[in-house]
Amino acid sequence: MKKFKPLGVVLTLFFASTLMANAQEKSKLRPAHVGVYHSGLVGQVAIGTDLNQKYFGDIRFQANDILETSFGIEGSLNRNLVRDDWFNFHIGFMVGYHFNDNMRIGVPIGFTIMPCENHKRFAILMEASPNVFLSNDFFNLRANIGLRYTFRKQ
Repeated sequence: MKKFKPLGVVLTLFFASTLMANAQEKSKLRPAHVGVYHSGLVGQVAIGTDLNQKYFGDIRFQANDILETSFGIEGSLNRNLVRDDWFNFHIGFMVGYHFNDNMRIGVPIGFTIMPCENHKRFAILMEASPNVFLSNDFFNLRANIGLRYTFRKQ
């Protein structure tokens, strides 16, 4: 049972940060976007709050196929520093747990670009995240690229 404690910590941190970021309006707590991201050898699927708000959060699950890597889950809280009609620039804080006893923390920095004027629900994510693995003091820089779909009307 000790292995699942960090998972509870990650989920608690994610939902607490989402509640704090969206405390003004309860309707913002419902999932507003989904995403599929690719990062080198590992993919991720995500679900999160409204990307166009000042603060937004998401939770990401590793989506492995052939590779024999451990499953992972991450939660992040982000702040949009620039919000425009066709792009957002964000920075945030991420906490993750990978089931081979690796906790990780990171600072995601990225762009969400909405290139099609008539289809603003679809967006492209480009993100870099310096990560520190807490269990073995390992550092890396992860780059994500992916697609996002927003459920709310533009």
